[in-house]
Amino acid sequence: MLDSEKPKGNPVEGGSAKGSNKPDDAVLLDLYETMVLLRRFETVAQTACRKGETPGFLHLYIGEEATGAGICAHLRPTDWVTSNHRGHGHALAKGSQPRRVMAELFGKSGGICGGRGGTMHLYDKSVGLFGTNGIVAAGIGHAVGIGLGARLRGTDDIGVAFFGDGASNHGAFHEAVNLAAVLKSATVFVCENNLYATATPLSDVTLNPEIAEKAKAYGLPAFAVDGNDVFAVYQAMEAATKRARSGQGPTLLECKTYRVVGHHEGDPVVGTYRDQQEIDAWLKRDPIDMFRRRLIAEFKAADEAVLAEIDSKIEAIVADALDFARTSPPPDPSTVTRNVFAEPINPPKALAAPAAGATVVQGWLDAVRDGIAEEMRENPHIIYFGEGTGERGGSFAHTKNLWQEFGAERMVDTPISEQGFTAAAIGASATGVRSVSDLMFADFVFETAGQIFLQAAKLRYMSDGQMSAPAVIRVAGGALRSAGPHHSGLYHPMFAHMPGLIVCVPSTPADAKGLMKTALQASDPVMMIEPKALFSSKGPVPEGEHYVPFGVARIARAGTDLTIVAVGTAVHLATQAAEALEQEGISVEVIDLRTIMPLDINSVVESVTRTHRLLIVDEAWAMCGLGAEIAQSINELAFDELDAPVGRLHSLPTSHPFAPGLEQAMLLSTEKVIEAARQVTRGIAPVPMHWRVTGLAASAAADPVAPAKVSSQSAAPVAAAPGAQHASRGDGEAVTMPFGDLTVSEGTVVRWLKQVGDSVSEGEVMVEIETDKAVVEVDAPASGVLSAIDQAAGSVVPMGAELGFISRAAG
Repeated sequence: MLDSEKPKGNPVEGGSAKGSNKPDDAVLLDLYETMVLLRRFETVAQTACRKGETPGFLHLYIGEEATGAGICAHLRPTDWVTSNHRGHGHALAKGSQPRRVMAELFGKSGGICGGRGGTMHLYDKSVGLFGTNGIVAAGIGHAVGIGLGARLRGTDDIGVAFFGDGASNHGAFHEAVNLAAVLKSATVFVCENNLYATATPLSDVTLNPEIAEKAKAYGLPAFAVDGNDVFAVYQAMEAATKRARSGQGPTLLECKTYRVVGHHEGDPVVGTYRDQQEIDAWLKRDPIDMFRRRLIAEFKAADEAVLAEIDSKIEAIVADALDFARTSPPPDPSTVTRNVFAEPINPPKALAAPAAGATVVQGWLDAVRDGIAEEMRENPHIIYFGEGTGERGGSFAHTKNLWQEFGAERMVDTPISEQGFTAAAIGASATGVRSVSDLMFADFVFETAGQIFLQAAKLRYMSDGQMSAPAVIRVAGGALRSAGPHHSGLYHPMFAHMPGLIVCVPSTPADAKGLMKTALQASDPVMMIEPKALFSSKGPVPEGEHYVPFGVARIARAGTDLTIVAVGTAVHLATQAAEALEQEGISVEVIDLRTIMPLDINSVVESVTRTHRLLIVDEAWAMCGLGAEIAQSINELAFDELDAPVGRLHSLPTSHPFAPGLEQAMLLSTEKVIEAARQVTRGIAPVPMHWRVTGLAASAAADPVAPAKVSSQSAAPVAAAPGAQHASRGDGEAVTMPFGDLTVSEGTVVRWLKQVGDSVSEGEVMVEIETDKAVVEVDAPASGVLSAIDQAAGSVVPMGAELGFISRAAG
């Protein structure tokens, strides 16, 4: 064919990746048989769809069979493939049974996912099919985690990611490729470039349509091959597979191919974004026809009779698949809620009776860190992903010393790519390695929300229980000291809305450690939300093995007149309010939920039957929130026990402001809890300010608990002005304990470099302070004479407190 006659996008450019010479005839015939299976399966599925036998979308693989066949020919059942919405061919090439794949397309109980997944969500653990995927680029990062997990488990298995050209413009592609290159993951990226993302030509949406060149920018080998030449694909994959298995890292293969059908069934083949001439040009390069001719004429591996026998064999297999799909019964509707969570949801260790023993007073971060270390020592197949969580020890010193003990392969310092490393955590955790994805702040979850909500949470259900992703998503949540709109959110009601996610919000160091250890033993993905305002708190923590089960609330304080239900930081505000209300003759019981999903509503019901009044206090916003859920649950389960309407108290419905005064006005406080509790005991339910009424002659409900009064016990305390303590000492300036980051609340004086009576110059180092994170040097704020040292070496000093005083020299 002349160059002028070649169809648009014809390969090959960007290099080649050849492996061995001609393989055995048996291998060549297997490649042919696989391609014929893929083609015939799809044409039969197409006919069934057009007859209305299959529900939902159908994206066919017709024209691209050479890629799936050539790639999967090198894979073992223990290797894993991630796929996309056009993935029937990948499933079959990886070894899934045609009859069970077809039944899944029909939504039948005999399908590989019992009808729960369907065409775009095919999972088959038995052959290493991680899943086709309805979200563009979502599976690419999973393959990175699969490769990393295999290495940690000591195998040479690999992860392979199939994706289309459209995915190459998605952030998930770039994050995953960069992460894999940096970490030398045993991954092969396979881009099936069929020239169109749905109906958009690749050349219209990128100025560099050579996808292999894009990957090279991240430092990994990348090659463009003729995706319609199964032997070329086979050879390229042979080299890429050897590289991945030998620990040399990832490779990207751009397989230039073409679909000769619409994007999905019902999409016009011709006339909207491509013409018949283009399709006809590609039909001349049909991968099966071309390889059939080569088998006979070039490779001399078979004759027409042998190939006809293979064709007949495939015809029978596909006919059986179609018959099986048609006759398989539909799923039993009574099983619709099966396989959302593991049953039981708690691991055995969490359900065991806790051993009586001694406790030790620990800080929050130390307790959780110890819990993680204990689990990592017990299970060598735990991997921790995060930004700066390795040698540095994390932004809050929350992984301090873990890198030193467990090494860089398990405490993985990642690029700033939350989507990429969370996807990797999911891929690793679903294939035999437990993982933690440390996202630092709860607000950053939204950088990777799709991976958490659509991939991890849904995996058990979509795969009909074959697979799950027991990853721990660790975040610091809640407001603390003017962190502002992008570092102060909590969001637990939103996470709890998603079936398949466990959501934990502890309030004590002991519970934080115990829930983390349980999460690292669990079989489901866990959102571990740790309130930043409590990172500096201390409390008794049981020594030795300590697990806290999911879905079991704690009575933080007993009472008889009113139940307050809270979580996280709000538990402490509720307890402080209860102590104050005791002086007024109001006995308050405080329930600490500990987990939002599962929700221990029974403990709340039992408490309300004792107190007959209920107030829910929650730092998250009111709209569609935890307060509404619990209030309505009590209306449904214990309405007759109520002597007053249920009250709700939440943070005001604004983003988190930066100015301390505004922040305190927006947040909960002890005083607000006290006033709300008083109202409930008087039979008046506080109405949160959270509606915006439109179209009605009504005004928005007023907040019954006025925010004007600022509490010293709010979540964002403000330090006294420097120098206030020594205002009577004349002209001079106080030396104060400096403010560090959000979670450092105190430090220990290590030593003074100056003594009383010494002259000092502004900016000169005067004293060294050690915090949980580092040794800090405190400079002189002014020139003069050190006239007082108020905190001697060894003193523990809160942030903002005065360390000493500098008197200015006269004249």
